[in-house]
Amino acid sequence: MGLSDWLAAAAEREIWLLAWLSIAAAALCLWRGFGHLSHGRAITDRPTSRIRSAAQGYVELEGRARMMPGEPIVAPLSGKRCVWYRYTLERKDRESGDSDWQTLDEGASTAIFEIEDETGRCVVDPEDAEVLAPIRVSWRGLYPRPGGLPRGRRSLWDVLCPAGPYRYTESRIPEGEWLFVSGQFAGIGGGDCSPEEETRDLLAAWKRDKAALLRRFDTNRDGDIDLEEWETAREAARNEVLQRRGTAAHPIELNVLRKPRDGSRFLISALPQEHLARRHLWLGLAWLAGFLLAAGLGGAVSARLWTG
Repeated sequence: MGLSDWLAAAAEREIWLLAWLSIAAAALCLWRGFGHLSHGRAITDRPTSRIRSAAQGYVELEGRARMMPGEPIVAPLSGKRCVWYRYTLERKDRESGDSDWQTLDEGASTAIFEIEDETGRCVVDPEDAEVLAPIRVSWRGLYPRPGGLPRGRRSLWDVLCPAGPYRYTESRIPEGEWLFVSGQFAGIGGGDCSPEEETRDLLAAWKRDKAALLRRFDTNRDGDIDLEEWETAREAARNEVLQRRGTAAHPIELNVLRKPRDGSRFLISALPQEHLARRHLWLGLAWLAGFLLAAGLGGAVSARLWTG
């Protein structure tokens, strides 16, 4: 049965429902289409800054991902060192089969790392960022924690008939990966951000060197920073920020790239600018094609309602 036959046989209530769905779908496709085209145009038109000469505010940077001094960042499922990770641990619902999975645990790294170009380094705070990682792996196993990646190359049988009730999915950015990042560029002590943001960034920098943090704030010498000691560290960081702000010529201790306060896009991507721009272009065109289809359907339905 074709669309014209269905419209001829459908009740008025069904036709009105289809009309409203067509309008909603057309509006969504139009919004998403122009949104992707706008993102692609912004990536192409906005100049990429060098870290040393970057102005405070919204910037685009390119460089190599670098681990900061201190404890390494380790992905929890694979055990691989990296500068950023995201993971999901799921268990198969035995009653409903392979199609339904229950999420047991998930998370993403919020530890800071650095991006380096030929002019300098900048700290990246990945909290709330949209991340396009170069590595994404998924495998199955028998236990809640896999203890690392599966050994050896997986056979075709392992891919077609995976064993184990648990599914592990992990994305990572390894150290040394070339990244394109865009976000709010600010210097701690530079006066471009609030004292609360400077305090958070300074604490994040202190946390990277756990040994120094313990020497300074582990008053009971138990090898850990408890809540009371952490509050002491937080107060010390805030006092240092306020003292620096009260100095007539306070130096910038480090530059930080973070999520913009105005809600602008915060992106960390292993894809180069040209690839990202083309990706947004094709996605935008695909959504606009969907708009034309939805608009055409809406036109046919409107004609049916108009003719009665």
